[in-house]
Amino acid sequence: MVQYTDSESAQIGITTMFGVLVTIDLVGNSLVCLVILLYRDMRIPTHLLLLNLAVADMMVALFIGQRFVVVHFMKHPTGLSGTILCKSHNFTWVGGAASVFTLLAIAFERYYAVIFPHGNKGKLTFKKLKIFIPISWICAGILNIPLFLTVYFDEDTEFCHEYWPKKWLPIAYSLTWFFVAGIIPVKLMIVLYSKVVYRLWFKRQENGYRDVARQGVIKVRKRVTKMVLIVSAIYAFCWPPNLTIYALAYLSPSQKYGSVLYITSIVLVTFNSTVNPFIYVFVNRRFGEKITNLLMCGKLCNNNVDPARDEPRGRPQNSVVAVPESHMPMQQQAINAVRK
Repeated sequence: MVQYTDSESAQIGITTMFGVLVTIDLVGNSLVCLVILLYRDMRIPTHLLLLNLAVADMMVALFIGQRFVVVHFMKHPTGLSGTILCKSHNFTWVGGAASVFTLLAIAFERYYAVIFPHGNKGKLTFKKLKIFIPISWICAGILNIPLFLTVYFDEDTEFCHEYWPKKWLPIAYSLTWFFVAGIIPVKLMIVLYSKVVYRLWFKRQENGYRDVARQGVIKVRKRVTKMVLIVSAIYAFCWPPNLTIYALAYLSPSQKYGSVLYITSIVLVTFNSTVNPFIYVFVNRRFGEKITNLLMCGKLCNNNVDPARDEPRGRPQNSVVAVPESHMPMQQQAINAVRK
């Protein structure tokens, strides 16, 4: 199997792809963060999970860029400095692990919101988020501790490798990643979303759901579910190849850690982190409108954009202020959703 560093054409092609993807990733996810942070009506629990996902995606991009783009504009240090630089690349996988934990939380949130809409069972609250988000990052860090301990810089291949004192250790660790970030979350998301999709799109609704308000509630749930379902489906497509090749690198002599095939699988991982903001914009019109406002005329484009102020500057005392959608009664939000 050809090593990534053995082929100049492979380095040029893959570095170019990484450069493009990392740039788009950082710009797109930065806009998602700004929209959620600057617009108070966007700060709902589900969107805050998307904010956490965007931060994780940016971490993936930053350290992918450091590893595969920036390194070509500098001479990789050797010795202890080179090893420290190699170890820092592992923050890529910290972000990746945090993203999968966040996607699982979103899947459970959608499940309980749709299957148990009238109770508090499984309801996502700001209090729960204050607990979940730090725990997701702590668990992501713990999962990557072995990488921080084993990665070093190989001066012969000019590539970062892993050194494991026992042969079974990398096999056990790669299989742990395969199940924790691949098989288990993908299966859970398939089970949860299949029930959600059946309830929203295929199960016959009761008579009470025929009124305008109920139709609006279902429409909103469908829109949000469609958005996070596409995000999860792309994750299920992009991550398993990398996890599989990583495990095979220690199980099969024909596969090598650092091969062109393995690095190509990391391109897919980077693509997964890059594409999410586009999904938010094209599937969720509110995201699209907020990002357009932010890009075209800034946060103060409309009077109702800056909810931190009671009265925008220059507004006549008796003029009408648009009420953010999150402050409207649920029935009115649902009616608006039907009209959109």
